[in-house]
Amino acid sequence: MLWRNDRWGLAAILVLAASWVAAAANDDTRRAIATLKAVNPEGRGNEDAAAAWKTLVQQGIAALFPALEAFDERHPTATNWLRTAVDAIVENHLAAGQKLPTASLEEFVKNTRFAPSARRYAYELLVGHDPTAKDRLLPGCLNDPAAELRRAAIARELDLLEQSARPSIRAELEKLFSYARDKDQVEAIARKIEEHGGRVRISEHLGCITHVWLIGPFDSTGGAGFAKAYPPEQARDTTGSFRGKDGDVQWTPAATTDKYGKFDLNELLGKHKDAVAYALAFIQTAQEQPCEIRVTSPTAIKIFLNGQELLAHEEYHHGAAFDAYIGRGTLRPGENVVVLKVCQNNQTQSWAQAWFFQMRLCDATGGALPLQQKALVEGRTKWVPLGFLAPSEPKK
Repeated sequence: MLWRNDRWGLAAILVLAASWVAAAANDDTRRAIATLKAVNPEGRGNEDAAAAWKTLVQQGIAALFPALEAFDERHPTATNWLRTAVDAIVENHLAAGQKLPTASLEEFVKNTRFAPSARRYAYELLVGHDPTAKDRLLPGCLNDPAAELRRAAIARELDLLEQSARPSIRAELEKLFSYARDKDQVEAIARKIEEHGGRVRISEHLGCITHVWLIGPFDSTGGAGFAKAYPPEQARDTTGSFRGKDGDVQWTPAATTDKYGKFDLNELLGKHKDAVAYALAFIQTAQEQPCEIRVTSPTAIKIFLNGQELLAHEEYHHGAAFDAYIGRGTLRPGENVVVLKVCQNNQTQSWAQAWFFQMRLCDATGGALPLQQKALVEGRTKWVPLGFLAPSEPKK
């Protein structure tokens, strides 16, 4: 009887010891992740991070999901540390002949509260070891907040529609179009819809600002205009006359027929070098909501919302990638004022003459918000949807 008591006492001690080891491992994982998340973009904390990285990797597969859960799109430097740690954890686990926890990876991918980059990473791991997971997961990702998963889901669905033998897939294409966010997919699906007798308006789908008031040019000799706050920078309306680069300037209404909302300032204000121009847009919403103001321009820009600077980027003739610049802010109920500052330098090369911008308002996925913009239509001011083009203008 004494032996039995000793045996159970030993078992209890072993269980307790195992729990202590697990708790210590969990603490090590938490501390390591906290250290990695504390690294800043300038590299402060890198030395501590290197040691924390080794500690995290040593925890093995048990640290996989805590590390993935710590991914944060707002802190790319820390996320890069975590990603390389996950790479090492997975590599070591597979090298030891162990299988990945595919069921848990699948549940992780489905959970939209985790960072898009973490879910995409988990998806790639999962599909690499279970190719059938693609057909299980992607149908549920057509409206996913993770851009890469949404893109993959839309590409898969478009392929399936094109391979189908149905005489018309217009309705399915139009539904797929509503989910599309990437410019190339938007264009591809729009063309397919036209082939099947339909028509969509890209400018409205993307939430492009198509009606603005312009003013300029103001002086920017030597690039000084980028930092100088000319009066229109804090504009609340279109009143007033201001001293510009070549004389007095006033606000002038402008509209675009471009399907992406492109405004060519060379055409609208004249060709100027060492210059600053401002575009003013009035946006109306029924309720407070976060928004992204996405801008495309080959030159230096600043974005303001209701007088608050959201983004500044000073670079010239570096290309003009779609949605290159994103200012994040919050729209208030009622009327909001968006001001875009667009600068031009004095380069003389032919490729450095471009001076234009595109601007759109959307949610974090790039989807248009239910907003209205103020427009001057047939001599009257009225509220119209974002992306609105006059009836006689191209609707493509």
